Amino acid sequence: MDGLLVDPEGLSTSGDALQQLANRFSQALTAFQAQLRGFNQPWGNDDIGSLIGAAHDEVSSWAFECYQTALDELGAAGADLSGMAEQHTATEGDNQGRFDTLGRRLGG
Repeated sequence: MDGLLVDPEGLSTSGDALQQLANRFSQALTAFQAQLRGFNQPWGNDDIGSLIGAAHDEVSSWAFECYQTALDELGAAGADLSGMAEQHTATEGDNQGRFDTLGRRLGG
């Protein structure tokens, strides 16, 4: 692969940024859920209100599951990028050590 350059520091920085984003997203989601719960049942308890409440509960439950999945994926992507950076750094260090050893054996 010609021209392939890996920036471990950039990978690590991006991974950390994604994990921080996931944390902020989690906090915002928790605050939003608490705010929604604070409204109680503004649609009332009559027949129409009960139908609206049931629909709201189902839709919001599904939406929060989707948000949680997105949040989990962001955090996992961040951890994966950080792991890639660590692996690349370790591999480069190992390769450098092997080439240094080879150079010494060849009298360099």
